[in-house]
Amino acid sequence: MDFNGYSGHLVRYLLLGMAIVAGPALADDAPGFDRPGYGFAPGALPAGGLALEQGLPTWTLGNDSGTRSSLYSTDSLLRIGLGAHLELQLGSTPFNRLSEREATSSTVMHGRGDSTLGLKLGLPSASDAWSWGVLGTMEFTDGARGIRNDRRQYTLGLVAVQQVDEDHQWSYFAQDQRSGNQSSYQLAADYNIALDKHWGVYGEAAAVHEDGRSGMQLGNGFTWQPNARVQWDAWWRRRVAGDANDWEGGLGVAVYFAGP
Repeated sequence: MDFNGYSGHLVRYLLLGMAIVAGPALADDAPGFDRPGYGFAPGALPAGGLALEQGLPTWTLGNDSGTRSSLYSTDSLLRIGLGAHLELQLGSTPFNRLSEREATSSTVMHGRGDSTLGLKLGLPSASDAWSWGVLGTMEFTDGARGIRNDRRQYTLGLVAVQQVDEDHQWSYFAQDQRSGNQSSYQLAADYNIALDKHWGVYGEAAAVHEDGRSGMQLGNGFTWQPNARVQWDAWWRRRVAGDANDWEGGLGVAVYFAGP
């Protein structure tokens, strides 16, 4: 399966969303966005709802067995509400620039990344203070050579959000990823603060494990919502212990289009 044609559509949706920012709001209370941070919004979009979330871009700096790598990517996510607390997700990274440097050589590769297909389910909760969601994704191997994964990846994530009061919440995230005989997982906790009706800030602590190696990261980010259906974000993460990417960070925008 190849979602290469979706890249152009994602860009067009983004341009359309930016064009209507100044127009009348399509929804007074848009659902939460999945970016930024490790986790995702626990609720699914309503039936017919559409959201585009776009990295502008994301940057990753890592060191693996003496190989220094730097990756710039523009991650795109299209979310489609199906109803019955279900949401379909289509994702890709239309542009990637990967630079790898060893002691005696260096290489630079460009190209589109792998496509992903996901399904989110908003789970019922017995408490108004808690909300839950689960997201399963499959990542294909249809990206450019040197950028794509060697095998398909299957991911299952769970998020729980605790609303402390009107302006404060905790978010807890766990994810397991499988690719052939290899597995990895991420555990993260975020503390989110609404500074006012437009600005938000969060702090994040995460534990990552991959190929028998584990590490810890700390980070934070900011969000700005000029209205309920548009969100801009800036974020970063830093390795503080063990084996993980040295630095991660990025800018992004998310636009919600209300359903019928």
